[in-house]
Amino acid sequence: MPDLSTNPIDLYSFCEEDFIISGFVGEFVNTLTNLAYILFAYQALRRLNRDHGSAASKAIYYGLAIVGLTSGLFHALLKYHAQISDDTGMLIASGCVLHRAMTFDKSPAYQRNFSVGLLAFILSSLTYHSLANEQTVHELTFFALILAVGVKVRALIHQRVTKPEQRKRLTRLSLFGAGSMVFGYFLWQLDHIFCSELTSMKRQIGMPWSFLLEFHGWWHILTAVGAYTFMVMVERLTSDGPLDLSPRAFAWLPMTLLDGRSSDGAQKRA
Repeated sequence: MPDLSTNPIDLYSFCEEDFIISGFVGEFVNTLTNLAYILFAYQALRRLNRDHGSAASKAIYYGLAIVGLTSGLFHALLKYHAQISDDTGMLIASGCVLHRAMTFDKSPAYQRNFSVGLLAFILSSLTYHSLANEQTVHELTFFALILAVGVKVRALIHQRVTKPEQRKRLTRLSLFGAGSMVFGYFLWQLDHIFCSELTSMKRQIGMPWSFLLEFHGWWHILTAVGAYTFMVMVERLTSDGPLDLSPRAFAWLPMTLLDGRSSDGAQKRA
């Protein structure tokens, strides 16, 4: 079992140089960019409070805020316990979205059984990850949850949306959300593979422009965009009443994804 003392972690080495901005913040840019998760969550929760949204709809955005808080804590402290909180937040958020997508129209018994199974799956992964200090199982668990959400969203679009125009818009949103996350992961891998070259470039450029080359920070921003996109789609596809694709629900996402229009009125679902 890993040492849970105050020693810095060595499992993950990010490319950003540690404690160069402040003696209290390990990775300044990687910490700051987690605000993207929190800002998207705040926007959604404010909208749902104004519209008297359900607790189930709000839960997925609380999960998004948890990701921002725990990931920010990890990159600020660079301690093992903070890393585990970050990894836990990722699974909680993705689990909340999957739970909503899979159980919103099911019986109480199904919801209960699915909840127990999902919780057991996540806790098993977290327990092994914490005790073994091994990252692969955690990453596979996270990507399995994300993949399951993507597959379910695709199924919901085909099952519950009858108007071709709205199907096209939701398909564009799905591709945009998935593309954001994949591109963010690609940048993260570049950050890892070409760290020495990037560090040399950052030192030559100097701050603040060198912050643009902190590619793990871009992973935070792009995954926040992708996660929020799928969360809004799940929220809309699982809500009662007509499907609402009004731009205000999508915060700062490119409105061209919605053809620059609000929803085509009160469209019925199948």
